[in-house]
Amino acid sequence: MLILKCTKKVQDYLSLSTTDLADNQQQSNTLLGPWYVNQITIDRRKVFLFMNEKTLLSFITIGVRKTKTLKHDLPSIFMHQFFQLMKLMELPLEKTNQIMEDYFLSEYRKTNSRILLGNMNDLAHMYEHIIYYQGGFSHCNLSEIIFNINQTPQRNLGWRYSTDIAKEILANPHRIM
Repeated sequence: MLILKCTKKVQDYLSLSTTDLADNQQQSNTLLGPWYVNQITIDRRKVFLFMNEKTLLSFITIGVRKTKTLKHDLPSIFMHQFFQLMKLMELPLEKTNQIMEDYFLSEYRKTNSRILLGNMNDLAHMYEHIIYYQGGFSHCNLSEIIFNINQTPQRNLGWRYSTDIAKEILANPHRIM
């Protein structure tokens, strides 16, 4: 099951009530585990930032309009962007079917880790500054930015890259990280 752990800002943006949020006690049994999602503003545009809980793998999506069905559409938007990320990062595509099965159903939960929220804030600042440095969305290469940010060593990963951890998990899913 795709678990999207939403910040309060995302909960408000998607008009999620407390009854829409699942219990955080149940563990995820997917290959990569839950994803955190935050809504930020960069270059006067609303952007969704997704970050994986286990690997800190991240990507952003732009151009998502607020609609009445957005809370039902966000998992599909996530899946589309996630597979773009898999191709960009050269993650093992043979795991695509397993991931599709894992993420067929989805649910929203509250965020529950201050450390991971701190990581997410750091990533948000990195995306924002690099996009502004390159002249905003109209002048930047978003794929290159996402690639480079995921190739940044992360302290919480023992100074390893998010992509390397994700490749290890996908190559050997029974190994515990």
